[in-house]
Amino acid sequence: MKKGTVALVIMGAVCLLLLGAPGPGAAQYLGQPTWTITKTQDEHGEIFPPETYTLTVAITRMGGPYYTMQGYVDVASDGPFIVSGGGVLKGNLLYLTLSASQNRMQTMRDMSVMHIELDQATLNGSLSSVGGKFDTATAGPDPIFDSTFAAGTLTRSGPAISLTRGVPLSLLLLEQ
Repeated sequence: MKKGTVALVIMGAVCLLLLGAPGPGAAQYLGQPTWTITKTQDEHGEIFPPETYTLTVAITRMGGPYYTMQGYVDVASDGPFIVSGGGVLKGNLLYLTLSASQNRMQTMRDMSVMHIELDQATLNGSLSSVGGKFDTATAGPDPIFDSTFAAGTLTRSGPAISLTRGVPLSLLLLEQ
């Protein structure tokens, strides 16, 4: 075999190793679950009756115990809140931090950061968020900024997904 051919074969093998099939730590799309958010508190206290919204996300297991989510919360009158973030599976809980923003049809702009805890088996859990609102119509010397708070529960209302689908038991034991 000629030296040039050997070099090409070696370079090809290296390329296949580098660009080949993803390994066991590669990202894995898990699905598009939905939840009913029941908002029970805001910055003024308990809400009665509670408000409900639908959260829809795409969830991806990035490898090990790490996850990302992108999606939206339906708010019929003002357009969707767009959410994205990530989290980590510790024990039986998936802890998530999601940021959210909304550009309302009117002049109000909203943003928030949410802390979510979901039970691995049921995918039900709790949330709390802090945020702010700005009315662009008040821009100038006396702008109006408002702080917000919300807390409540998440109940899975859409398809079930497995947070550890396709992960060998030996890897799960190492992650705990």
